[in-house]
Amino acid sequence: MFINDLPNLKSMKTVLFADGTVLFQSENNLGKLQNSINREMTEVMDWLTANKFSLDIFKTTYMLITNKHVSTESFAINANGNCIERTLTYKYLGVIVDDKPTWKEHGKQLCCTVLYPLMLVQCIKLNYVNNKKVRMLYHSLINS
Repeated sequence: MFINDLPNLKSMKTVLFADGTVLFQSENNLGKLQNSINREMTEVMDWLTANKFSLDIFKTTYMLITNKHVSTESFAINANGNCIERTLTYKYLGVIVDDKPTWKEHGKQLCCTVLYPLMLVQCIKLNYVNNKKVRMLYHSLINS
């Protein structure tokens, strides 16, 4: 496959990993950002069509990350006339990124993931298992 030949986009950067592609761009002005991304998406769609690829619009989402209090309701990204769905969180390589740079969603997920093994270690520790075995259990369940 020749996905590395994705067109040299003027303002968007690409990150490729396994079967996923992330396109991203930074801009202070929302209007300029929207126009630029939609223009670049036209180039991406033309490249996909020319190389007999397709974009699954139902699996494609975008996220607008900002810490400013601005109205983003009218912001829209299109691909071949189809509006791409906006998401507020996105899991990429095990990290949950949210639309505000707070990392709250990732923290919640991490707490849920670690809570049960910690409770298990605590229960075993209370039943007088020696510290070496508890430490080994902790490292195998949580620290790995």
